[in-house]
Amino acid sequence: MPEAPTMIAGRYRLGEEIGSGGMGRVWRAHDERLDRDVAIKEIVLQSGNEEDAAVARRRTLREARAAARLNHPGVVAVYDVFEADGKPWIVMEHVPSRSLKEVVQEDGPLEDRQAAVIGLQILEALSAAHRAGVQHRDVKPANVLITEDGRVVLTDFGIATIEGDALVTSSGQLHVSLDYMAPERAQEGQATEASDLWSLGATLYDAVEGHAPFHRASAVGTLTAIAVDPPDPMERPTGLATVINGLLQKDQSKRLTAAEAGKLLQAVADRKVARASAAPIAPVRKDPKQPGVRSGAPRPALLTAAAAVVVALALVAFLFLRPDGSGDATNDKTATGATPSGAASPVPSDAPASDPAAATPPTETGPATDPTPTGVSGEGDGDGGGRPQLPAGWKDYKDPTGFSVYVPNGWAQSQVETMVYFRGNNGRVLGIDQTKTPKPDPVADWRSQSQFRVNRGDFPGYSEVRIAEVDYFRKAADWEWEYNADGGRVHVVNRGVITSPTQAYGIYWQTGSGDWAAAQQDLQLIFDSFVPAS
Repeated sequence: MPEAPTMIAGRYRLGEEIGSGGMGRVWRAHDERLDRDVAIKEIVLQSGNEEDAAVARRRTLREARAAARLNHPGVVAVYDVFEADGKPWIVMEHVPSRSLKEVVQEDGPLEDRQAAVIGLQILEALSAAHRAGVQHRDVKPANVLITEDGRVVLTDFGIATIEGDALVTSSGQLHVSLDYMAPERAQEGQATEASDLWSLGATLYDAVEGHAPFHRASAVGTLTAIAVDPPDPMERPTGLATVINGLLQKDQSKRLTAAEAGKLLQAVADRKVARASAAPIAPVRKDPKQPGVRSGAPRPALLTAAAAVVVALALVAFLFLRPDGSGDATNDKTATGATPSGAASPVPSDAPASDPAAATPPTETGPATDPTPTGVSGEGDGDGGGRPQLPAGWKDYKDPTGFSVYVPNGWAQSQVETMVYFRGNNGRVLGIDQTKTPKPDPVADWRSQSQFRVNRGDFPGYSEVRIAEVDYFRKAADWEWEYNADGGRVHVVNRGVITSPTQAYGIYWQTGSGDWAAAQQDLQLIFDSFVPAS
């Protein structure tokens, strides 16, 4: 029997308790007047402090008003709010479901596509709330409900839109779950729409990893981790790492927007191979704790090895389409891997370290036999002099297509279409692409491509450093930027260089943002040693 009167406000007959948390309890109930099942939240005060009681009443009214403003299938509908027995109560839509927290605890972490579909529905609900001027401020797995037919519903707007409200009451009650709270909320007590997106990132991390990204043994430890630490390393392979890391950027200006996150989530949700081999988002099952009530839950599913290979190949094909600035990459039948100006594409973090279709293994020569290029110069040196001496620990890579360049020994080599990659174990990446049909203006080409690629969502958290002409061979331009990759923030320069009327190259260089300055000497050696095909 419930620990409260069985009839509330003269019309709501309480049934069993179906949930509880720091702010109160939720009961299954029946509206005798309208003859329908509802859920009723009872706000439970942990102290007799009148100030806290007044705050709780205001918060309850705010929650009801906030949710009532949102007519959206991804938000639990609010029907009524009242006071009884000295406590505030909220009457809500009854959603037979399990929370995402329960799903992960009972079934284990989710498969990528399942998590992406759930994430998209949460994002849609948040976007609707933000358009209505409402911030949720407590997005977490326990507040995400998954119904028997796959509907994902965001609930508990208990601290929504209470600007300037403290994290705790005067008696020490916590208003928000620390594990999923954005750093600006933890440090300054200020929440924004971007704070909800951070919480979405933490929720998605929990969905695919099985725990929160910053959880520590104490509240102080958790708050400190949120403020200064990177997310705990992800132990399970996932295609959602880019969107999760992009949402968990501590600097709000570098955090993914809702539109950017939506594109990345949709790309994962649309993978047909994963869709074919994964279980439905919310298969119906009997809930043994609630006889006669069916609740929906995502089920983890394993891809076969063959299916995983197909997914990987499809992803590589998608990532290496290089549009010509027209906005229609799919119609560019000549784009076999190079940009029109020879600009190299960013390397995906999940591309293979080696590839069965890799180029013929390079030959290696010592300094005594190095060829001397004509007109080779790095940015600003312009001396057109000979090639630098091959340093210890480097080799002279000679590509079957005719170009050569110095590359550190031991770097893994792979090739996708016309682009050859070299990857070091220090996070540095070199990629060289080429084309026989260069565009005449590398700067204009970069500006067109950067706009297209950024708008398409290829570079979450994109921050442009420069697009500028450089003194290199016949004509060249650098596109330099930072963005959020799976391993964290990375820094990139992409040099598009025309070496003849019928030949152009793209030289792509990527490091971790913190390693950028230290890597400049190696990058200059690569530029100075590059020799195009004769």
